Amino acid sequence: MSLFTRRDFNRSVLAGAVGLFAPAFLRAAETFAPISVSTWSFHNYFPNTRYGQPKFTLEDWKLQNVVRRAKDKLGITAFEISSAHLASFEPAYLEELSGFAKEQKCKLIHLSDNFKGVNLARADKDKREADVKTFEQLVGVAQKLGIPTMRVNTGTPEAKDWDLQITIDVYKRLAKFAKERGVEIVIENHFGLSADPRNVARIIEAVGDNISSCPDFGLFKSEERWSGMEIMLKHCKRIVSAKFHGLGDKGEHKDFDLKRCYDMLRDAKFRGLVSLEYEGPLEPTPQLERMNALAMEWMK
Repeated sequence: MSLFTRRDFNRSVLAGAVGLFAPAFLRAAETFAPISVSTWSFHNYFPNTRYGQPKFTLEDWKLQNVVRRAKDKLGITAFEISSAHLASFEPAYLEELSGFAKEQKCKLIHLSDNFKGVNLARADKDKREADVKTFEQLVGVAQKLGIPTMRVNTGTPEAKDWDLQITIDVYKRLAKFAKERGVEIVIENHFGLSADPRNVARIIEAVGDNISSCPDFGLFKSEERWSGMEIMLKHCKRIVSAKFHGLGDKGEHKDFDLKRCYDMLRDAKFRGLVSLEYEGPLEPTPQLERMNALAMEWMK
């Protein structure tokens, strides 16, 4: 399939959708799931998320630059937004960003929290409550942007004997709060408590409503990757984070069997969104272009 066809396919699916999870959006003509891209793939273009030793000429971007680049070069028009890449939470800015996305015929499909110093597993109740309020504010941001799902990180316990029921109660509150605003809570195997997929499953099963998982291909411990993927996929409805760290000359992935991850999505009958996320030192556009082509091939 030509690159033009992939572009045309992605654009037509998104432009024709009434809502994010409407049947028209999910019925892919040639693949089992639509493809989106995480703005974290371009993290080195944002001064506040730049790290490591990037091997390309750096520029200071805004989210609008990411949208234009992905649309023009990759043919992708659905975006997972990192909260760290939002210039502001003010209504005027959010309205401007939402209007720009509509003007570009693009969808903002998922909001991932990237807060520093926010921890839902704090031992101090008052501080933990303040962090809950921070997440409630971000739910409001998702609501204003029309984004239907939002990642909420569990945080890292400050005590070895942390009571998981406290975390469960926090997520029950946030899931209810978010549902009232048309947003679903998502937990990723990111760090802290959620680094163990079994904890993610326990939280989701206990909360029960308006919550699901997002497996991140690149964040599992090597020895637990495939068992962890199975656990996460049982509770995954909306989105997966298809992280990759670079591709070899023949499309092979440098760290783990990337194709097997896509095979597991097919076997699990996943029909949500596949969010491409490149995390490496090279300029992301060529890496994402190659990954997009591979993902389309693997998902046929």
